[in-house]
Amino acid sequence: MWLLNIGSVNLPEISGLPCDSIEIPQQMVLEENLIEAIYSENLKDMEVEQLAKRAILAPSNKKTLEMNRSIIAKLQSDPPTFYSSDSIISEDPRNLQNYPLEFLRDLTPSGMPPHALMLKKGVIVMLLRNLNPKEGLCNGTHLLITGLQENFINSKIVSECNRGGVAFLPRIELAQSNVNLPFVLKRRQFPLIPAYAMTINKSQGQTFDQVGIYFEESVFSHG
Repeated sequence: MWLLNIGSVNLPEISGLPCDSIEIPQQMVLEENLIEAIYSENLKDMEVEQLAKRAILAPSNKKTLEMNRSIIAKLQSDPPTFYSSDSIISEDPRNLQNYPLEFLRDLTPSGMPPHALMLKKGVIVMLLRNLNPKEGLCNGTHLLITGLQENFINSKIVSECNRGGVAFLPRIELAQSNVNLPFVLKRRQFPLIPAYAMTINKSQGQTFDQVGIYFEESVFSHG
């Protein structure tokens, strides 16, 4: 009911708070570690169906990457790291010299995997591109990694659409523009990101049984 009142702008104003502020009910506020509250310390013992129905939402890519690495570290064995091949597309040839590879590797635009992608067998990931919609491989599909090879990944769909379907995912070229940069970043990488934590924008249209929201950073943009 509280969420419905937010959507219909029916929450009463609270004395002492700005008119555009929202007070979160105390019973919804976690004092403990958010990762442990959502996934517990026995992550490796949880069923795949349970994991796929839980998520932590955060406002920035940087924070979701940090959380996903912390969660994956709870699983047994050290995760292999898959590195991307990066370049830029620019009309100004000088940009090819002005932006070294070290700078490009630090960039992780929205909707693109990081340069260093840490994965393990048994990790839940999210697909970042429409590869084969008829087979359920759409942007936002959740998959379980069942095998890791140098040039492709074995996976099984755990989202509602075509659940249980097997998918072999290759590295592909992804190009992403950013209004703050004078070029288009081109990255050859697996089109995946771990899906234990994701940005609030990326969660739109998805359904979860249990969600934790990281509120220690500003969530809303101006306006």
